[in-house]
Amino acid sequence: MGDYMHMKFQKYLLDYSLIMSIAIILDPRYKLHFVDWAYTKLHGVNSMEYKNVHGTLIALFNVYSEISAHLYYSNIPMNLMPNHQTEGGEGYALFEDCDNNYNGTNSVEKGELQKYLDDKRLDRRQDIDVLSWWQMERFHYPILSQLARDVLTILISTVASESAFSIRGKVLDQYRTLLLPDTVQALLCTRD
Repeated sequence: MGDYMHMKFQKYLLDYSLIMSIAIILDPRYKLHFVDWAYTKLHGVNSMEYKNVHGTLIALFNVYSEISAHLYYSNIPMNLMPNHQTEGGEGYALFEDCDNNYNGTNSVEKGELQKYLDDKRLDRRQDIDVLSWWQMERFHYPILSQLARDVLTILISTVASESAFSIRGKVLDQYRTLLLPDTVQALLCTRD
């Protein structure tokens, strides 16, 4: 039994979850500082685990930036898009060539992530609803708020899936077999 418990301990407590680390970073009370501090305590300065979390955060933000840019440009009506063949189109083509040859990062998008990470953390003892905070801050951090909405709504549980399904036998017994599905769902939800 001790070996089994030790195996479970190793599985759930020693393998650090990337998504949990990203969720902590998206909590304005902790941000990247907490993850950096924790990984430094556990693995030393500049650990590979910390670099993996940091790299994943940047990669995830880049994916959301690309999606956001794609959605923005796909919502612009075609008659409002600049046309190379119209009067002044040659000047537009010149600027477009300049944009295409620019090797720097998009300062607005990269600035959003860096601005959030550089902004002062909220008091750790403050009790806040993190999703509501991101909802209020969606105009300051439009891309990060979408990322936070998706990451922070992932249900994290160590309950085995079998136990979720095994409750059916406790709700539907031989005396309750004719219950309507809505009633069964209500009974299950009240136990949750």
